[in-house]
Amino acid sequence: MNSYGKFNLIIMIFALVLTFPVLAFSQADTLSNAGKDTDQGNESPASIHSLYTGVGAGSNMIYLGSSISNDLPFYSASVTYGYRNTLFASASASHLSETNPYLAFYTLALNYSHAFNSWFDISSDIAGYKTAESLKETLFSDFAFVNLTTGFDWKLIYTRLSFGGLISEADGIYLQVSNSRYFETPEFIKGKARISFNPDIDILFGELVMIETATGTRNYGASPPFRHFMKNPNNSTETYSTKFGLMDFEFSLPVMFSYGNFSIEAEPSYILPVHSNPDYPATRGFSLFLNAFLKIF
Repeated sequence: MNSYGKFNLIIMIFALVLTFPVLAFSQADTLSNAGKDTDQGNESPASIHSLYTGVGAGSNMIYLGSSISNDLPFYSASVTYGYRNTLFASASASHLSETNPYLAFYTLALNYSHAFNSWFDISSDIAGYKTAESLKETLFSDFAFVNLTTGFDWKLIYTRLSFGGLISEADGIYLQVSNSRYFETPEFIKGKARISFNPDIDILFGELVMIETATGTRNYGASPPFRHFMKNPNNSTETYSTKFGLMDFEFSLPVMFSYGNFSIEAEPSYILPVHSNPDYPATRGFSLFLNAFLKIF
């Protein structure tokens, strides 16, 4: 099956999932139920502050359409502090399979979110990635990413528009359009457990590199984030330019099981790049991420 056949098949599967009639709840309502519309004047210290710890593993870590784990499996541990279920600060450390030193890179992130009403919310976040010195040449240079997201709840579909800026050796602007539908099963096991689903389709726009040869042939490729685009020194007849355009599609189906303060999530995903350049092959194919976290308080 070629790329177009796979794309059509995935679109059909997600169309069926997004219209599946299972006790659907709007994304904004879910945020409100998590505590965004509580009477803050009557909040106890326990409801104001929260602390989570988690562990995760995945077959490949995809970020802005590219692999930052060098296509290797990864393992992570994290801790997150929350204030009024609106402001979150988190730190994590990640290990890459068969890579030394053991901790390949660290992440610090700060996120703020606010739901204005049942159909509109916003969030903003900044995340910084710090790589071990010995891995900067083979993995990626240190970078930060600033992001602003607006969410619109159409009841059947929840749409997010995310505008982000990359701060690294090669700065860049990104736009991501996401459409998802959150739904969950009724509670079971004495009302302590539930299963939720959030199928999602992401469309990523960013900086593309256009390589034009002397014969007039044009090849497009995604500019590799976190480092400069390297021109071919052995081919002086090629000219290089950049433009903002469509980079890839990503399809994911996160499934989460929650019991009390404990949750475990599995997220299979498929990334389909729009452009393919033999000199800069784009990340494509399936990946799987598993995450478990515990709310301490």
